[in-house]
Amino acid sequence: MARVFGTEITDYLPATAATTVAAVYLGAAYQYSPEARATPLLIGWTVVALAMLDIASRTQTGLGRRLAGWLNPVTTRPRHGEGPAGYPIGRQIVAMIWIAGFVTGFALIGATYAIPLYVFAATRWRGGRPYLVCLISAAGTLAGIWFLFGWLLRLELYPGLLFGGG
Repeated sequence: MARVFGTEITDYLPATAATTVAAVYLGAAYQYSPEARATPLLIGWTVVALAMLDIASRTQTGLGRRLAGWLNPVTTRPRHGEGPAGYPIGRQIVAMIWIAGFVTGFALIGATYAIPLYVFAATRWRGGRPYLVCLISAAGTLAGIWFLFGWLLRLELYPGLLFGGG
């Protein structure tokens, strides 16, 4: 397989696909009124920036290895004398199910409820933290959302299909 900066081209495909989807999303967002496009632009450009970091961290260059170690330290730790640690397919599927659940919750109940609920669930069931820690994390997330979007930016977040977003 062809390589770019020491990495197989196929390793760049997920980040390239995310960048492509984000570019289409940004193109649509720029058609909205200035007020309506504020949040979509923030999301779109964030995805582009994260995808660029992902692409850079996959290169087999000094910068790429430093970025990989900084963004995901497990990639630099060998497992039993082998290469970087891998994850079983089952764990990968469970991780995708968590994201799909979050996206579904976001669509149905909106950002204000879905994000703190996801934080609570992830810290409890994926992180194994005590209920009080999970509740404080979710409450802090909700306060941050309200402060940033409701108070500073004065933006109404997507309410979800069940609460009038459809």
